[in-house]
Amino acid sequence: MTHYSTYYFETSAVNYYYDNVFGNDKHYSSLKTKQLQLNKKRKWYISAIVLWELFLSKDKKRRNELFDFSRKLFYDYLMPSPEEIIINYIKSGMNITEKKYLLRSESVFAKEWEKACSDLNYWFEPNEEQLIRYTKHLRLLGDILNKATKGYVLQTFRDIDSNTNKIHGAFLKSIWDKVIKELSSNPDEKSKLYVYISIHIAMFILCYGLCFDQKIIENFWKEKRIESPLARLEYCANNYIDIFFRGPIGNISLMILHQISSRFNRGMYFDSLHTIYISYSDLFFTNDSNLPKIIDTYDHFNMRKIISVKDTEVVNIQTDFN
Repeated sequence: MTHYSTYYFETSAVNYYYDNVFGNDKHYSSLKTKQLQLNKKRKWYISAIVLWELFLSKDKKRRNELFDFSRKLFYDYLMPSPEEIIINYIKSGMNITEKKYLLRSESVFAKEWEKACSDLNYWFEPNEEQLIRYTKHLRLLGDILNKATKGYVLQTFRDIDSNTNKIHGAFLKSIWDKVIKELSSNPDEKSKLYVYISIHIAMFILCYGLCFDQKIIENFWKEKRIESPLARLEYCANNYIDIFFRGPIGNISLMILHQISSRFNRGMYFDSLHTIYISYSDLFFTNDSNLPKIIDTYDHFNMRKIISVKDTEVVNIQTDFN
């Protein structure tokens, strides 16, 4: 089997390449670049998160141009969605080194994207009203985390839906105590906050299914016959405790911790979801000035995969067209 390098481009990198390279100089061809990178055994990936954010553009002309540009430049498969990655990580045994597998999403936008890449006459776009409404719910999660972490007090989730008023602080505190004890016998304040965030992320995505494709989460729990979000959280704490401080949820939590400690913006949750792909990429490209700073904060080899599109010549775009 031929080995390909995996390059992931989050939304700001996609916008940068369109605005500063391909969109400004017709000498550059996104289709030719795509083929050239494949010839060099490189797959340039985006994800459903990127498409989701591109579709949120209020400028219809730019939205259409970015979509057309992206399908010509990036690989024909979308990276698996965050929920697909999390479920696969659990099913594979949550090992420190995860066994490689085909990075091909079967989640939201995946089939439409593959068809749009293979047939340039095919076009798709989600319902704008539904997209905006659901995006508000996802951004609410970032707002909740930002407000709730002030003072490191475990909060309930009453702002999410009516069922969450059943969550009691004592129950969440017991989960937190169990997870933090597993992480460290003498945790510092940053570790306490990190675990607090990771429990919330697990609760949002893995227990409530507040994600891009809820069906994936529900199918996972259907096999275990567990319906209650509280029961799901307790099951995770008893059977998948590593999920709270290692792997995909660990990456998301680390980025949220970093952003809350430095600066907060309404796109924090989406920014943090992108970081789930750092572990699954050989290089992770961004134009977010905050992301490369995480390299200096956390000394981990995965973080050194983060590359600023402004500072790199790794992809050698100009050379590719000479």
